[in-house]
Amino acid sequence: MKKEKVRSILDTSKKLFARYGLRKTNIDEIARMARVAKGTIYSYFGGKDQVYLEVLRREADDIIKMVSSATLKEASPSDRLRTFVRAKFKYMRKAVNILNLDREGIEKLLPGAESIRNEFFEQEVNIICSILKEGVEKGTFHLNDALFTAKAMGHALRGFELNWLVQKSEERIETYMDELMNIIFNGLTSAPEAK
Repeated sequence: MKKEKVRSILDTSKKLFARYGLRKTNIDEIARMARVAKGTIYSYFGGKDQVYLEVLRREADDIIKMVSSATLKEASPSDRLRTFVRAKFKYMRKAVNILNLDREGIEKLLPGAESIRNEFFEQEVNIICSILKEGVEKGTFHLNDALFTAKAMGHALRGFELNWLVQKSEERIETYMDELMNIIFNGLTSAPEAK
């Protein structure tokens, strides 16, 4: 019974937070929509902020699991990296609350949210880094520092997330991602410059 109530509270909260944001969502509305007593929410979570943080944690965990699963299905490091990028954006679409963190500036109001966002970023970087290291070992990729490169790619992709909030056209995002992958795999110059 407790698991069902927790799931109902979190599922309802996720939808309300995604629609109205943290500031405009209230416990009364969550309780009414989840069909639980307001006291149940306070008993299980302590308050609206803690419910919000749990929604964020679950969104982040779900995305990491789905992206990891998608990349592991690919054999080559190049295909795994391409799949990572595509899967990240496919599944980020479902993580409206994580996307809204940057737009609403929630991390300034709720430091725990920034911590979750940073952990999520680090997990993404770890996935990218492992793909890059494998690519270096197999001779597919040539780079000096896999972790540094993974962080740079992570930041570039995060920029796409911010753009995603204002872009309505998935086709444009696809075009931008294709171009980014082209640059990553082929570089900007046609031949190495002489030193």
